[in-house]
Amino acid sequence: GVIFVFDDNKTISNTSDDRIVKLGGPSDLIVEIPGSNILCIAEDHDGEIWLGTDEGIVVFFSTGGVFNNEITANQIFVEQDGNVEILLGTEVVTAIKIDGANRKWFGTQNSGVFLMDENGTKEISHFTKENSPLFSNNILDIAINDITGEVFFATDKGLVSYKGTATNPLDDYSLFIYPNPVKPDFNGTIAIRGLVEKSNVKIADINGNIVYETTSLGGQAIWDGKTIEGEKVTSGVYMVFVNSEDGSQKKAGKILFLN
Repeated sequence: GVIFVFDDNKTISNTSDDRIVKLGGPSDLIVEIPGSNILCIAEDHDGEIWLGTDEGIVVFFSTGGVFNNEITANQIFVEQDGNVEILLGTEVVTAIKIDGANRKWFGTQNSGVFLMDENGTKEISHFTKENSPLFSNNILDIAINDITGEVFFATDKGLVSYKGTATNPLDDYSLFIYPNPVKPDFNGTIAIRGLVEKSNVKIADINGNIVYETTSLGGQAIWDGKTIEGEKVTSGVYMVFVNSEDGSQKKAGKILFLN
């Protein structure tokens, strides 16, 4: 595969200071991109560039030296059933999307959707038509609603969505809890949104006893309404305390359970 990188030097009307470089292909002795075709591209929250090809995934971890031939294409190695393999090395990767927690969603032509951690080394979920509502394992595109975390999958047989758990983080807290109040017949998850990245979330009863604690995925934390011990909480008002990773920002809210 081949990719071109272009820089107009912030002077779009002046072509004399433009820079362009070709990466990959038979003549490139520095950058080797697997496969014959690059089918998708995405930049993650760390500025790393992820490419999907017809022979798996390749990543550019540092792009600062791209115009000085100081860049390499890296494949990700994962452990599978005791063996070390190239991440999706046998798959045609048709779509890449990055969610609010910097996790990677990979759509493939034949094997559905893979959700990997932020480094691409740990599989979190694998969605197929056999184990999920996907209409087909042939994924054409993926889109994510950054506000709600909902993930949309376009297949060759139609569109389906999935209630994701990560949203884009905010610079300041704008706490929103849904549903609230929680009615007796509700068996889903509770979304705590409007958080800054990697927020510490603590939920306490009216007496100040911590019943649950977690860390947000991007700008959202999910709670199943159960205590740390796995028991459903009783009726009443519960306090939600959130604070940023460095402790500089804090916010509190309430949630009412009607059991």
